Amino acid sequence: MPERPPPSGPQGGSPQGDPVQTALDAFLQAFPAGPHAIERVSLENAWGRVTAEDITAAVDSPPYARSILEGYLVHADETASAAEAHPVSFAIVGAIAPGQAAPNMVAPNTAWEVTTGSAVPEGKLGVLRQWDVQRTDRSVTTTRPIQDGANVEAQGCDVTRGTVVILKGTCLGPDEIGLLASQGLDTVPVSTRPIVGIFGSGNEVIPHTARLTPGAIWDCNTPALSAFVRQEGGIPKVYGVIRDDFDIFLRALKAALPHCGMIIIAGGTAVAGRDFIADLVSALGSPGVLVNGVPMRSGKPLIMGVADTVPIVCVAGHPPEALRGFRLFGIPAMARLQGRTLPAKTP
Repeated sequence: MPERPPPSGPQGGSPQGDPVQTALDAFLQAFPAGPHAIERVSLENAWGRVTAEDITAAVDSPPYARSILEGYLVHADETASAAEAHPVSFAIVGAIAPGQAAPNMVAPNTAWEVTTGSAVPEGKLGVLRQWDVQRTDRSVTTTRPIQDGANVEAQGCDVTRGTVVILKGTCLGPDEIGLLASQGLDTVPVSTRPIVGIFGSGNEVIPHTARLTPGAIWDCNTPALSAFVRQEGGIPKVYGVIRDDFDIFLRALKAALPHCGMIIIAGGTAVAGRDFIADLVSALGSPGVLVNGVPMRSGKPLIMGVADTVPIVCVAGHPPEALRGFRLFGIPAMARLQGRTLPAKTP
């Protein structure tokens, strides 16, 4: 069974004196962890999705005992007396090709020719390596004894049916998808993807497709943040760049709030000395602003809050700092919304 990772984030506590972790803990504790809804998706569409339940093995893996090399399947105890002075011979009675069912039994003093992956029936059997025998048309002879189970992979030696193979909260990658396929599973229960509303702000900010005019700058934050949201398993919904008008911005946020599982605002931390974005977050709903600024080298004008149960992450307008803010606070927030387990940080 996979080991559950040690707790991280609010459950694991903050390293003493780490202002970033302290701010993150305060933020994450203020909204409920997912999954908030579950859906089943096909294996073809499962990459990057987060498991909503523990996944158990449907069958043993491997599903039958099988040879791990080319050779001859015999009763292992019949080789016990084999030595240079006492060769032991077996009559070859057939071959077991990969994909072919194993014979019901192996008769005494007989051998079946096998290759890698050949099915092996029950019994105290082993496989003589082809370079440890002398073969004629009808028999093989060995001078080397083997143990029961020699060169045979036992049924269920990798995974036993009913054991947990993928933990709830796992982000599915190629390894996990291959494991699910090896279990004959074609659908998997996953957390629904959160819709993340993305807002740009600033009177000088224009869409990156617009003609650049004096004093204006192209919006690169919302496309970059949209890509980040997709990468972390969410569905970005871009609401565009909103002018620095409190009432207009508040109306836009209130209209978006019922349709979003999370909101990101890039830029516009103050207008005419007023803590513009913080006031917007507080006006959206309780508990409001939880973090207003994080003492760190860059990207520190971060504001985080929650409106009812919707987390809101407000990052700086400078693009590198906007992405740094999302890495530090947006990724853990999206992970929590999906019930995803993040690796514990190395002390």
